[in-house]
Amino acid sequence: MYSRLHILLFLLYLKNAALDVFHETTAAFPTPGCCYEKQVGTERYVLVNDEDTTTAHNDCNSNCVYEKKTAPSSRYCFKAGNDQFHCRAEQEPIRSILPIIEGNESFVQENIFQNETDVLVLKVPAHKDYTKSVFVFEQKTGTSLLKTGDVCQLADLPTHFNVSASAERFESQATMNQGNNESEKVTSFVLKTRDSRLGSRRRAELVADVQDLCNNVPLVKTKDLLVNETEFEKFKKGEVIFVERKSSRRCLMHKSCSIVEPNACGYGWDNPAGGGVSFHEVSAGSICVTCNMNFTTGPLIGCDTALCNCTEITNKTSLVDCSIKSKVNSNIEIKRWNDTTTRQQQQPILTQSMVYNRNYERRSITISSPAHKDIGALEVVMHAHKDGWWHNGIYNQKEMTNGTLVTYDSLENNQMMKLGNTCFISTLNASVFPVDIAIGIQEIKKGNDVTTADDELDTHAILRDLGPFTAADVTTADYEVDIHAFLLHLDLLTAAEETGLHEDIQSRCLDSNFKRNVETPITKIQSDDLKNGKIIFMDSVPFRSSCQLQTAVANINTGCWRFPNPDNTSTILWVHQIIHSVTEVPCCLTQTESEFSTCCQDNYPEYRKCKDMIASSNNALFVSSGYDSATISSVEILQEGIDGNYTSKQVDINGRCAAPPDLPLATSSATGSLFNGSPHICVGYKDGEPSAKCFGFKSDGSWRNAFNLTKPLTDGGSSVTFGAWDGVDTPWWIVGGEPSGAGTEVWGGDPPAEIFNITLPAIIHTPCMAKINEYEAFVTAIPKPDSDSSNFAWIFNIQTNNWTRLQDTIKKRVGPACGVIKNVTGKYVVLAGGWESSTTEIFNLETKIWTMGPSL
Repeated sequence: MYSRLHILLFLLYLKNAALDVFHETTAAFPTPGCCYEKQVGTERYVLVNDEDTTTAHNDCNSNCVYEKKTAPSSRYCFKAGNDQFHCRAEQEPIRSILPIIEGNESFVQENIFQNETDVLVLKVPAHKDYTKSVFVFEQKTGTSLLKTGDVCQLADLPTHFNVSASAERFESQATMNQGNNESEKVTSFVLKTRDSRLGSRRRAELVADVQDLCNNVPLVKTKDLLVNETEFEKFKKGEVIFVERKSSRRCLMHKSCSIVEPNACGYGWDNPAGGGVSFHEVSAGSICVTCNMNFTTGPLIGCDTALCNCTEITNKTSLVDCSIKSKVNSNIEIKRWNDTTTRQQQQPILTQSMVYNRNYERRSITISSPAHKDIGALEVVMHAHKDGWWHNGIYNQKEMTNGTLVTYDSLENNQMMKLGNTCFISTLNASVFPVDIAIGIQEIKKGNDVTTADDELDTHAILRDLGPFTAADVTTADYEVDIHAFLLHLDLLTAAEETGLHEDIQSRCLDSNFKRNVETPITKIQSDDLKNGKIIFMDSVPFRSSCQLQTAVANINTGCWRFPNPDNTSTILWVHQIIHSVTEVPCCLTQTESEFSTCCQDNYPEYRKCKDMIASSNNALFVSSGYDSATISSVEILQEGIDGNYTSKQVDINGRCAAPPDLPLATSSATGSLFNGSPHICVGYKDGEPSAKCFGFKSDGSWRNAFNLTKPLTDGGSSVTFGAWDGVDTPWWIVGGEPSGAGTEVWGGDPPAEIFNITLPAIIHTPCMAKINEYEAFVTAIPKPDSDSSNFAWIFNIQTNNWTRLQDTIKKRVGPACGVIKNVTGKYVVLAGGWESSTTEIFNLETKIWTMGPSL
């Protein structure tokens, strides 16, 4: 973070004509039609030469050769094109040089004045303990800029400073060569205190010369404060000085800034009222505070009531209280996904808020970023110790003070990130200074009404479970076996730890779960994969045999926040951090992922295969309708996680995530399938008049009436889709339309049409069907008249139109569920539940035998 105070010493005023000034030519380049400085699009170019461009650049329309102002030593010529351009200055600027002697050192200041744009540039080389400096002055906009130390500092032009008059005085010395008399100059000592930081949009509004000069360095708005030479020298030595004083009849307002490093001893901030405040664990930069001083005792009269009383600043807490505002809202322009709009078209604005809470002994800062696009809301809370320090560090210890053993409290669990319904707790990193974050947010807000994506640096991280140990804590021998144990350990807070959390954390997490976490950086590609529902893999463990353990990571929630960029050499204002809360499960990866590989089963039987996790992450269950004292129409989409659990997912409706809309009709015992590339559901039992409607779920999140069955599924139905057959991509076979007959319907094509019928081998009711492969389906049902003890079962092949009778089920089941599973030992049909039943049975498709399975 930049130092808030910068030293400035330069020649501001020429007392008389006794200084030597050497004046260079003002003649323009001789090539006709060459503009000295031109702007093409958003880039500016300055003429450097005229030469024959016909051989090297046969498309150029003149011999004018230019240098891009933001790319020194570059060379360009131009031809006709579509870019807009204009000539900023026809003639070369007036140039002069000013030799200066300071003590035993001499140097030359270069002065450049462009009369057509009224811009004066002074270039001062490095000398003594001052770095190379460039000054830019422009009268119309009141611009005064200093570039030094790779930072641009913009201030208001002093009211007494006339740009063109100063340039004329430089020029008027061109004919005088009387020698340098150091006593004839007046030196002004100026301190520049940082006021705000400027982003890309504000930069684009500045004078073109400032934009070019500060193209790739930070640009801050400063306030210039005149001091005397004594104060200036004190400041250079590292002393604290009072840089601004405003007085009324009974009140004096002081401004004091800290300059001591955070780990230095002594006062980091001197109080105008006497004494000071230690700077340990408060800030890595500098804090400036303006406070009121009373000339006499009694109430403050004539003072700014918004300021603190200097006598009240007695410790770290009161110092921070006086330097941070209670609330700051930052307006941030965000781009739409697949954005095709231009800069002239309005972009969505996100408002991130920062709140500084003085109401509790432990001061806190809360940053809240709202949900937007497919990013969820995120809240970040950081708090200090009651004594004002923000990190655990050296304070968690005992020491003798004045002969007494003093035990300092520890400071833990003082950072919270709330994402979704979980509050992730950690201890603030020693390199993070929340006070600096808050002051940086204030400065960015003061300098910019709105910031844009050009002002942001994207970073990505996941919040991982913090377990009892990590890879560094175990030996190499243990590594293969135990490395993933910490991933399975949900390091929850104890009851005492939850009680000790800050009030702002507790109030925001009333209905949330607490979890301790560690933040781990990931790449943008990994972050995008997580956001798009894909699995990423981390923490590879060396191979045992031909197997390897990895950690499969899947997204739960995604949020983001923005905090000031700590890199003081960058033009970027914000770090935009995208955060994911995740599920982590270890899995086994074989070098050769063949169907018959048993390495994982032999060496890591307790772990799932990584490839199975990838396959399951691409699948989802579309659940609709049912019966709960009445037929229902609700819809839910469930996706299997890497831990084997299913979670509800939302859908994209008009660019926003939302729950899927209800089915247009309430129904139970309906049947559905993935037909023509999207979920389709045919109405089953319905209160009142039956319905033959089959609905398709559209890509925009709405339902449409895709087709109507010939006969409605009055008592419910079941169905399967086969692979491409007889010119139809996904023939959908629907059973149940004839409760007292053997007829069925097969639909296909787009738009759908009934293409043929399949005749059942018996009259059945409450069927259950499951797809075995592209051409075969399992069918079970109760025959009519009812069987006493079991269901019939068949396999139907659509290619051969053949029914194969199977062994009857072990139990009689009315309305069961069924499905096909496959593992390394074979392929099976699982039949589960039914009316008032929680049992299951499993049919081995190889041995053709039923066995009882585990109960539900």
